[in-house]
Formats: sequence, C-alpha cells, structure tokens
Amino acid sequence: MIGMVKKRINDLEIEKAELERQIDTRPTLRDQFAMAALTGIIASGVKSTPGGKVDAAYFYADLMLLVRDEEGDLCV
Repeated sequence: MIGMVKKRINDLEIEKAELERQIDTRPTLRDQFAMAALTGIIASGVKSTPGGKVDAAYFYADLMLLVRDEEGDLCV
C-alpha cells in the first residue's frame, strides 16, 4: 500500500512539473502582438536583417500594449 501511494505521489509530481512547464512556455500577450506585427513586417517586403525585423515587431507590440493600457476597454 505504501509503495502504491509513493508511486502515485511521484506520478502527480511529474504531472505537476509538466503543467508548470507548459504554463511557462505560453506566449504572452506581448509575444502574440509581436507575432502579428512580424507577419505584417515580413509580408510588406521591407528590407532588413532578421534581427531588425524582430526588434521592429517587439517595438510595435510594446506600442500596442501602451495604447491598449491608455485606452482601456472601449465599447464599440
């Protein structure tokens, strides 16, 4: 009986660690905005280094977050 309990505890600890790993790897809202911006930047054909495009994407993501925080929830 004790062996079964220890195995169950071990299984739950493994499951907990996996769930924590999954939570830590989810994209943030900033990451999601950057992904959307990067798609547009790439599609626009702007000439830049890959790092420059990523920097620009996060610049726009930060700008989107700033405007979102300033405007709050708008009802349209």
